[in-house]
Amino acid sequence: MENRIVVTGGRPLNGAVRIPAAKNSVLPLLAASMLCSERVRLRAVPRLSDVAVSLALLRGAGCAARWEGEDVVLSGPPKTGALPGQTAEQMRASILFCAPLLAKLGRAETNLPGGCRIGARPIDLHLAGLRQMGAVEWDAGPGRLVLTAPSGLHGAEITLRFPSVGATETLVLAAACAKGTTVLRGAAREPEITDLAEFLNRCGAAIQGAGSSTIRIEGRRNLSGCIFSPLPDRIFASTLACAAAAAGGRAELLGCPAGLYAPVLEILEQMGCRVEAGGESVRVSRFCTGQGGCSPVSTRRWPPTRPRCWRRPCSAPRGKAASRM
Repeated sequence: MENRIVVTGGRPLNGAVRIPAAKNSVLPLLAASMLCSERVRLRAVPRLSDVAVSLALLRGAGCAARWEGEDVVLSGPPKTGALPGQTAEQMRASILFCAPLLAKLGRAETNLPGGCRIGARPIDLHLAGLRQMGAVEWDAGPGRLVLTAPSGLHGAEITLRFPSVGATETLVLAAACAKGTTVLRGAAREPEITDLAEFLNRCGAAIQGAGSSTIRIEGRRNLSGCIFSPLPDRIFASTLACAAAAAGGRAELLGCPAGLYAPVLEILEQMGCRVEAGGESVRVSRFCTGQGGCSPVSTRRWPPTRPRCWRRPCSAPRGKAASRM
């Protein structure tokens, strides 16, 4: 089967869509469940390939993971530190499962993570932080990753040279059950970090500062479980909002507060779209046509700054966007 999608345009988009839980929140939450001694239930989890891979990793580590309707029910703790290598290769986020294994069993062994087509995304920040917490990386040959914590993980003062979301999640997971206090500076500030910390705190962790650049974690020996609803997928909502803006029509996006993707909505509004936000829903509509567009749009680290974009009334969003990191 060809790995492509063919879209034939020319028709406006109209309708209402409920935004699912964010994959980028669900995956670290699945990894975090290995730290819990009691049952975890995640509400309204999307049935995506990465979620299926994550459940396979949990089962490979000896945890129970099953679907109940739209929910995922999980119970551990893990029984082996060896993750199925071929499964781990399918997904970049498989690196997140190593920290809980180190914390609970003192060993994590798997193949190096894959699955990302964006480009080179090394895991050096993950490994450097884990080393500061007492982990040892062994030479296991090409494509293999073997980590041990001979004396267990301990707290540390860690400064990330770049606010990596994945590295921040790895180190929060490692510190939640480590001995002592961990202070993580230069941390990523995305909403998914806050969601992970909220989940862990509900299970008995002691995490402060998530959502800021400095996170303080007091290690806890054991965590319980909880019922948790992951935050909605702001990327999914942004995609549908842009689709409605490009094709015209009116789309109602349910279950995702505007604040989670406000910069995108502001740009669309400045380009001539009508954006109506209220409660947990947003309506994006464009019924007029015209020429024009937006000045270059820059992507930067979270949190967002106010986008700069000039407005031409009733203009279709046809301007080219330029990304700079």
